[in-house]
Amino acid sequence: MFVVALSPRPRSVTDVADASEQLWHQLSQVDTLAPFTALSGQLLLGVPRDPDAAVDALMRVARLNFCNIGLGIGSLYEPVPTEADLVEGKAARRALGALEAATHRGERVPICVSSGTDEMDAELEGLLRMLGQWIRTRTEAEWSVVDLLTPGVRGQQKAVAEILGITPQAVSAAIVRSGYNDELGARAAIARLLEFTDQL
Repeated sequence: MFVVALSPRPRSVTDVADASEQLWHQLSQVDTLAPFTALSGQLLLGVPRDPDAAVDALMRVARLNFCNIGLGIGSLYEPVPTEADLVEGKAARRALGALEAATHRGERVPICVSSGTDEMDAELEGLLRMLGQWIRTRTEAEWSVVDLLTPGVRGQQKAVAEILGITPQAVSAAIVRSGYNDELGARAAIARLLEFTDQL
């Protein structure tokens, strides 16, 4: 199981209300067993449905550069409640520990992982931070294209071009510049590692 814990960093943005609205918008799109909930003003908790959803949650939050992020991997008491504030187990405790570490590490992309295996945690953190830093470099124009794409669906470029009022060639160029396809490959690889780690 996977639990994601977040703590906002208001000083990292100029408009806290807007950043908070964007954060909740992104979190609402994550496939979860227990949706993200504010346990306090400084703590948000959610239970992604599977490894892919866990990676999705981490990258959606890293994109905004507004929160410290902790990922806990391990068991949860079942059945898993649909309310995040009632979730208990190793993954929840580890998520909080990882969040505490992320808060004090001073990393450019403050993501920490706790699975009970230090070596695997360090490797996963490196991959997640690198991918998070990569997607942060995207321009607004690139995000406007990427946000309209559905992974695995062919022939989308013409439809996206029509929505944005640009040429299919411009859409294609934005996809290449954004590293979108590389991101999908990296996400899949990290999700596979998360699944493997969860089974240790």
